[in-house]
Amino acid sequence: MSVNIDAHIFWERLSKLHKAWGAARSPEEIWKGADALAIDSGAASEEDLYCKSASLQTWLLGYEFPDTVVVVCSRSVVVLTSKKKATLLEPLKIAANAVLHLELLVRDKIDDNQANFTLLLNAIKNSHAGSIVATLCKEKPKGEFAASWRTALAEAVPSHVELAPALADLFSAKDSAELVPAAPL
Repeated sequence: MSVNIDAHIFWERLSKLHKAWGAARSPEEIWKGADALAIDSGAASEEDLYCKSASLQTWLLGYEFPDTVVVVCSRSVVVLTSKKKATLLEPLKIAANAVLHLELLVRDKIDDNQANFTLLLNAIKNSHAGSIVATLCKEKPKGEFAASWRTALAEAVPSHVELAPALADLFSAKDSAELVPAAPL
């Protein structure tokens, strides 16, 4: 199976997410004052029939990327994933409609991703005030990678807000690529 990520759709939807977050970022609004967004996914699991992290990945990329962390910041997006998946994402960096700096990090088993986690956490701390991160708190991703990331994030940025309601609101408005024409009667 060949994976082909549509750069135009990716950047269009990421721009929509980024604008929605920027427009309603205050603590009283739907993004709850989040300074950065951290969306993690664990190991692939047939048990989890629906989760927002997979929905966001599918909405942005057209595919699920297990064992991946996506951090959306005020001026950049940082993705930590496997080497193979990073290679699939590389063309997005040079797309004509890119709206933010995209940094791709490759998972590293040698140091158990500690250097990568530091880069992700620095990106969060440098986004707006860097003290509140929106995550999918209710999701419980499976696997050692996700557990290590969640521990590092909790230690570095103790203030978390739930991201699911904001994503649900974002997904509720469909774009032209998502609309399927009605079948003739």
